Amino acid sequence: MANGALDQEFIDSQKQRLIDLRAELVGVRDGLDEDEVELEGGGDDFAETDSGDMSQSIFDREMDASVEEGIERRLGEIEKALQKIEEGTYGVCDDTGEEIPKGRLEAVPEANRTVEAQQRFESERRPPV
Repeated sequence: MANGALDQEFIDSQKQRLIDLRAELVGVRDGLDEDEVELEGGGDDFAETDSGDMSQSIFDREMDASVEEGIERRLGEIEKALQKIEEGTYGVCDDTGEEIPKGRLEAVPEANRTVEAQQRFESERRPPV
């Protein structure tokens, strides 16, 4: 099943955008990994620092881990979108089988769900508050 609203030129353009985005995110992820290695190599000696420095260091590491988790998730979505291009199903919602609007794909080239299906997916994944 293909999205009939998408022409081959648009799909080819999206494929290149996805490849470029993947390269950019891999670069950011690798930079975070290098920062982590530097932090570990530097060996934060908390005995010689104050609690504010220690708190900042812990916060920075937690933020890096959170950012890296988001990058990995997005890289997975990009790989899936590239796979869907190869299969001829790019632009078709994984959950509903409906066509994903071209505008959504322009905004989020790795989108694998319609906005409504994505909102449903996220609300089901999110634990109650």
